Amino acid sequence: MNFEELLKQASAESGLPFEPRNGACGVEADGVTLILQDAGDLLLMHTDLGALPSARQAHFTAAALEANFMYQGTGGSTLAINPGDGHLILQRYNYLERLDCAGFLNGLSRFVHTAKYWRQLLEDAAQSERGENAQDSQDLMSTGLML
Repeated sequence: MNFEELLKQASAESGLPFEPRNGACGVEADGVTLILQDAGDLLLMHTDLGALPSARQAHFTAAALEANFMYQGTGGSTLAINPGDGHLILQRYNYLERLDCAGFLNGLSRFVHTAKYWRQLLEDAAQSERGENAQDSQDLMSTGLML
């Protein structure tokens, strides 16, 4: 199935407004803004999770690398740092030929769940840096890396 066909079918099945233009599509799912791109025989899905907390940047970088190992803390996706702005990015590639609508929507759901988890870790760490009441991200990461 090609990129546009897949998104058209997924839009009809899910009610999400997948409207590809020029090989890309932006959509919000459960509060997470996703970018979907046609990369030839691959579908690339990515989202910006936000800035790394300045005081704990090394901590989050190490945690992201650990989470990438065997995808244990990423649900099959990969965490990376955007060299342009230093934000933490969640990304995932899928071969279009292997995707059907149900598989795509299932993967999208897992991706959104993982994005929300990591975004919450970053938000909690930022609140902690500002002295606001938030659960320590160290505690969250040590108890919840298996997604």
